[in-house]
Amino acid sequence: MKGAKRQLQQGSGDRGNVTAIITVCADGTTVQPTLIFKGKNIMKKIAASPNGWTDGKLGLYWIQDFNIKIREKANGQTWVLFLDGHSSHHTSALLCYAQENKIEILTYPPHTTHALQGLDVICFAIYKTAWKDEVKKFEKQEKHKVTTADFTGVSSRAFLHAFTPEVVRSSFAATGIFPFNQNIISTSQMKPSEATSVKGSFPMQQASPVRA
Repeated sequence: MKGAKRQLQQGSGDRGNVTAIITVCADGTTVQPTLIFKGKNIMKKIAASPNGWTDGKLGLYWIQDFNIKIREKANGQTWVLFLDGHSSHHTSALLCYAQENKIEILTYPPHTTHALQGLDVICFAIYKTAWKDEVKKFEKQEKHKVTTADFTGVSSRAFLHAFTPEVVRSSFAATGIFPFNQNIISTSQMKPSEATSVKGSFPMQQASPVRA
């Protein structure tokens, strides 16, 4: 699991963030991403925070939503969930909820996600290319820059292109998680990682008012 961040630029020059919490499974399936927009009091079903990043409250919301979506597949069995070391993944509320719902949490050692986390190793590079392609297609067709209102549609098309079953399974294999291979990661790969969050900046036009 990883929070991929997108930085959006509005016409005023003020920058806002959108965070996507992406979860993938070793069988090649994906869980519908959780998108966190910058703001507050947006809509009940839209996650939001003052800066557009995840926090402890949203981390708890995410794992509750994750549990609902995989409950049928779990069929009463224990799940192992690999997380990076972000503080929002390790609050007492989240850990207690995981324990109560047969979710075992394993955390990657510090500065190793570039080698151990399949999303960083495989998926995000493909997604970054797909995102750029979808932005170009959108702007060519719609004749305007991508706005916050357009983000979900554009990003979902990039997501479907990047996170195919074959790509997801390869991300687990490449990091030795499944099938398990303790020899696949070399010592030289364990040097400190660089920032890997996918970021993009582009001119941001204000969306027209939308009535519910």
